[in-house]
Amino acid sequence: MRLAVVIVVLATIAATLVHLRRDRITVAHDIQRLQSEQVELRRKMWDQQVRLGYLAAPREVRRRAEQTSMNEGTRESLAAGPNER
Repeated sequence: MRLAVVIVVLATIAATLVHLRRDRITVAHDIQRLQSEQVELRRKMWDQQVRLGYLAAPREVRRRAEQTSMNEGTRESLAAGPNER
């Protein structure tokens, strides 16, 4: 009787250890996946910051302002019609 109790207790402990190890492996896998995702998101954020820096540079702002003003002038001349140009 006593031996049966010891065997049941040891089997329960063994099953619990297997379950805990499986959970630990699952959590380690999730951590690895999230770290990879974090690296990818940081790379995308860096690319966006570089792009924003390029678009906010004085030379680029000036070029885009000139381009916009030229486009507006073209639209105004098209809206005026052929006789008013």
